[in-house]
Amino acid sequence: MNASNMTASRLLGAASVAALVALLAACASPSPAPILLALPPAITGVPTTAASAPGASASAPLLAIRRVNIPEYLVARRVRFRADAATLAEWPNTYWAERIEIGVSREFVSALRQQLPGWAVCDAGCGDQSPALSLQVDIVPMDYVRSTQKLVARARITLQTTDVSQRTLQSLELAYEIPAGADTAQAQAQAVTELIRQIATATAPLVVNTKR
Repeated sequence: MNASNMTASRLLGAASVAALVALLAACASPSPAPILLALPPAITGVPTTAASAPGASASAPLLAIRRVNIPEYLVARRVRFRADAATLAEWPNTYWAERIEIGVSREFVSALRQQLPGWAVCDAGCGDQSPALSLQVDIVPMDYVRSTQKLVARARITLQTTDVSQRTLQSLELAYEIPAGADTAQAQAQAVTELIRQIATATAPLVVNTKR
């Protein structure tokens, strides 16, 4: 083997060793722990599992709240945001700690319960109780637009009778733009909770003023 071939062989060997060392180092480096994101509580200092609003008596009218509907494209473990008019993207290594539609519904019930001190609220089958009204909230869209750091949403609030006819008594549509405090997934979650609070505030007088 001549000198040039020996030099080339040494260089190739050194490069292979360096690549192997880099590969072993990468394998040895632990992956960053996933970020588990939860919605901040809509009401602080108030147990979200309470059966009814503070002050509601046993004879208070009962409101049945169905699960809040949100866009299907947001129902995922990864935390998604709107990248542009036709594209969604995901925050790196960030996951919802629970199903997002479950968290949204729970916090909405909590926020609305506080707004209706004269009512009792149930958010499931209501057991053997007889609700006076049934409430459905649909939030479509519910997009965090990262370029503007705003949560853009439209809510449709529908109050119905609880008999077989399920007759609509009140219906209201509202548009929202909720600014986020930072360009982070945590700020997106906080904006979602603020949206929930504002929808609950708009819903409460609709319930109170509806003739049953």
